[in-house]
Formats: sequence, structure tokens, C-alpha cells
Amino acid sequence: MIVYLDLLIADNFCADAALLYLAVKTVRGDVSMLRILLTALAATALGVGYTIFCLYYSVPAAVDIIVKYGVAAALPLPAAKFRKKSTYVLCSAAFVGYMFAFSGMLTAFFSRFTLTGKDEYSVNGVPSGIIVAGAVAFAFGAAKLIKKLSNRRKVLSLVYDCALWFKGKCVRAKGLMDTGNRLKTADGKDVAVISRALALRLLEDSMLTGGTRGEKIPVHTVNGNSFMTVFRIERMEIYCADRPNIIEDVAVGVSLHPLGEYDLIMPFSFTEDKNTQTGREQEHGSAQIAEKTSAKDESGG
Repeated sequence: MIVYLDLLIADNFCADAALLYLAVKTVRGDVSMLRILLTALAATALGVGYTIFCLYYSVPAAVDIIVKYGVAAALPLPAAKFRKKSTYVLCSAAFVGYMFAFSGMLTAFFSRFTLTGKDEYSVNGVPSGIIVAGAVAFAFGAAKLIKKLSNRRKVLSLVYDCALWFKGKCVRAKGLMDTGNRLKTADGKDVAVISRALALRLLEDSMLTGGTRGEKIPVHTVNGNSFMTVFRIERMEIYCADRPNIIEDVAVGVSLHPLGEYDLIMPFSFTEDKNTQTGREQEHGSAQIAEKTSAKDESGG
């Protein structure tokens, strides 16, 4: 059996570092690349040393399994900080699972290298350095892509289908909940910002007849101060889960700039379930009326 130590070291180090990083990220632990790299380096030393030991001495299968998987289960402990023991256990399980799923591919990749006459490693004539550099670039590119997709998913989780009602006219729109929208009218009412296109569709009939009245509110941005025209509409329906959240008498302001792919930007206060609150108030009022009626019946009044 021929063992190339440099390939064995590269195989172990790359696999341990990559899988430890994945395992820690899976349980949302505090990632420290320095700790992960140092842990991977220590694991590589242990792994290479154990492999060389097994070349000269026979190890029982049971002992081999205990050593390999015992070390694998313990590796995540120095690789990151864990606030709970259960998080560490999950991280160890994730690391072992990723090892079963991915490390075999990495081992197969390194086993493809062949030693040329110039003491250089290559795969199908391609120098190993180019392949490793390409693999590293691919890993970083994939990580950035996943991060962008994750951020996109977070944004989409705050996007809702909405319906705006004004003087009997209903217009559908795509709205984004934004904690940064803190616009208020003079009387302290939260303002939903709508695009000019949506404003024209919603208010066009009233604008032509001059029946739409608005107020100017100040807007402070990084580009300076300006004013926004705010109108009142009858209600807004925000569709989430099995029923819409209905908000009456909504203040909407026409944006001075395009809103991109959204039709309106809603303040986060619009997430409050107005239907549930109103229903509880009605139930409470009905209960009070029932109590008064029962008291009158008992008194004979």
C-alpha cells in the first residue's frame, strides 16, 4: 500500500475544516475560522498519525470504529463555543452526518491525483494547484450565493398580497413590511408609502374630479429633507395565513422615488391583527350585556 503523505494531509485538513464549518453553521453556532482551522489542523495530525500507525500495526475493527467516531464526535467541541450541551450534541451529529455524505467525495477527488515525471500532481493533465484554487473559488462563490438566496428568502417572508379600497374601488398590490418606515401624519397615524403607479390606479377617478384631499408631511432621508403628499383611503386588506388583516382608515403617501418591485411599503404596526382585537372587544361587550341582563332577571326587574 502506497500512501502519499501530502495528499493525505490535504485530504484530512480540507475535509475536517469544511465539515466543521458546515456543522457549526447548521446549529447556528458562533463561527470562528481560526478555531475551526486549528481544530482541523489538530485533527489532521491525529488522522495522519493514526493512519501511519495502522500501516505497521493491526487494530481490531471495534477499536478502529471507537477511535475514528469518538474523535469525530469530539472534534466540534474545540471548534466553536456552545451555550448548551444539546447544541454541541447536534453539532457532533451534523459533523458525523456530513462526514458520511461528503468526505468520501473529497477522498475520491484526492485519489485521482497522479505523480508525473516532474514531481507534480495532476488530474487528466491539469495541475493540482489550478484544481485546488478552482475548488476554493467555487466554495466561496457558493457561500456568497447561498447567503444572497437566504437574504432574499428573509425579504420575501415580509412580502404580502394586499388590497386597497378607496371610494368603492379595489386595487391589488404587493406590499413589503418595513421596520424602517416610521412616517406619521400630523395626528400620529402611521403612513403606508405607495408607488406613483399604484396611486394613479387607486385615486385616478377622484383626482380627475378634484375630490381627493391630501396633506403634506416632512420626509427626512440621507439625501436631504422633502415633503410627501398623504391621502386617506377607506381600508387595506393584508392577506396572511387563512384570513386577511383588515385596517380601516389608512393613510397612504405617494413616494417621490420608485419602490422597485413592490407597490407599497407598509409600517410594521400593520402586522397587528386588527380582526382578533376587534373580535375580543365584541366578545367582551357581549359578555357584559349578558351579565347585566341576567342580573335584571334575577332581581325581577
